[in-house]
Amino acid sequence: MKPCWLFLCAVLLGGCATTHPLQVQRVEFGGSIWSAGQRQAGVLFQDGAQSIPVAGGSLWLFGDTFLGRTAAGQPPDNSEIKGATGTTSAFLPANETNLPPHLKYLVGADGLATNPLALFPEEPAATNRMWPAGGIALGSGIYLYYSMIEKTDGPAPWNFRSIGGGLAVAGQPLQPFTRLRPAGHWKFPVEPIQIVREGSLLYLFEISSVPKGLILARVRSDQIENPAAYQFYAGHGWATNRAQVTVVLREAYGQISVLWSPARRRYLMATSSDPSHPCEIQLRESMHLEGPWSQPVRLSVPELPGKTTKLVYGTYLHPELSDDHSLRYIATYCRILSGEWDLTNPEWVSVTLAP
Repeated sequence: MKPCWLFLCAVLLGGCATTHPLQVQRVEFGGSIWSAGQRQAGVLFQDGAQSIPVAGGSLWLFGDTFLGRTAAGQPPDNSEIKGATGTTSAFLPANETNLPPHLKYLVGADGLATNPLALFPEEPAATNRMWPAGGIALGSGIYLYYSMIEKTDGPAPWNFRSIGGGLAVAGQPLQPFTRLRPAGHWKFPVEPIQIVREGSLLYLFEISSVPKGLILARVRSDQIENPAAYQFYAGHGWATNRAQVTVVLREAYGQISVLWSPARRRYLMATSSDPSHPCEIQLRESMHLEGPWSQPVRLSVPELPGKTTKLVYGTYLHPELSDDHSLRYIATYCRILSGEWDLTNPEWVSVTLAP
């Protein structure tokens, strides 16, 4: 994917002897990102926090968001919840690298954060909602993939299932997205959680249930709105038939985040917990998007005082807050607590890799 000299280096020099196995030099867990921006937009609790580079800064996407007004000078509390929505979005101007980030939300007439995605009239609001997935800015448009979620009769918090992925577009970061329906259908052949652009091609990562694990698709950037133009990595080439796709990483659950590390000349991947290690962040690297990906470096997430964490999920790398030259990267992550309606907000962590 990156220039072919990287591949030649791996072959001729035994994998570039100057690049050492992935190691972490320092980790700093910094706490919740909830701050003045959330307070102003009436955001009490939310998850997600993936970011997309856009003109003038980055667009942050959040999943389930609980809304209400906090008392002055007080942290958010469940008693203040007045409503909820499945997706919210916020903008962070370029070069604003303070932590926690001061985000400006898309808000409605009431001043509360509002959903940039809308159901079609025929879609039942009682059971359906949308969660944001991967996105990318192309030309004058910002494209956002989403998952359509259907509520089931099972017990919370697992009482939902995805019924497909779609694509939406907006002209500016803080405005509603228009959901696309090519040929009258909203479903697209891939439901990507992460997009990496290489030249004219977009590479899309999806956590798949069949086959189980991380799969990779691609599409030309000028064909992103054409469902028939997508291809799937099949092990030794690319296929237009999704049934031929192969898993590029089996140990991937929930969400993944990928960026190119110029200092290490590798792709860096962050994933969240697996079933055997529910309270950690995992880092891997690879020379190629299709792998092979290294064994994970595991970072144990510290417990919150007086709480019990059941699961860490939604780990996302944030290149707009990171420093490639110092090998210091910022990520956000979410957690599920054991208490009923014991809600949290995304938290940030600083990870410095060894050179």
